[in-house]
Amino acid sequence: MNGMNGINIFYLLLGAFVLWRVYRFLRPKRPAVFTRRKQWALTLAQPMVDASSMTGFFNPASDHMTDAARALFRVQLLHQMEFRANATDDEVRQHLAHVFESRWFRADLHALLPTDDPRAALAFACVRMAFFARNVMLMGWVEPMAAWRVLLLNAQRAQDCFASWEDFGHAFIAGRQQWLAAFRADPLGKSFDAASLRQLLAPPKGAWAALAWPDLPAFSPEPR
Repeated sequence: MNGMNGINIFYLLLGAFVLWRVYRFLRPKRPAVFTRRKQWALTLAQPMVDASSMTGFFNPASDHMTDAARALFRVQLLHQMEFRANATDDEVRQHLAHVFESRWFRADLHALLPTDDPRAALAFACVRMAFFARNVMLMGWVEPMAAWRVLLLNAQRAQDCFASWEDFGHAFIAGRQQWLAAFRADPLGKSFDAASLRQLLAPPKGAWAALAWPDLPAFSPEPR
């Protein structure tokens, strides 16, 4: 009798285990999400994401660009990095391996004009670098870990230099205006003014309204 009870218990446990595995297999999977720090770093680029109507920029499941997106963004990204338009992917990877992490902070700032407002230029550079770093990751031109290091460093300098999303947004408006006034190209951007900024700052749907400034420091040891 005891043997029969033992067999019954075994089959009950086996059945429970099988049901648990089936449940885990069939239950809806939670959508992947970026950490708060990564989401914050990417959201700096919101004006350019909106301007380009890019999809997948904020999707953790996106790890590469489609062929159509590559064709659309390739030349503009090469222009932003001041590299020739007919370069091969291998040539771009080799170039970025030498300069991306060591010179990212100079982008759009290394040749300021005497009339440029440095703070406005910095906000403009932060937006452009956030957009650029995510896209060269998706293009397969840099390793994801290298891209995230630059994205988080870029986020940290924005947090250190501006007081709020509104402060950052007004500086970005001025920075883009002075960039274009000197006949410098911004092919992946579009007009961004006070009305555009109000949309980003308007709760509950504004992308910048949804995130605190500065929120978590980019390099805090807290694993959040």
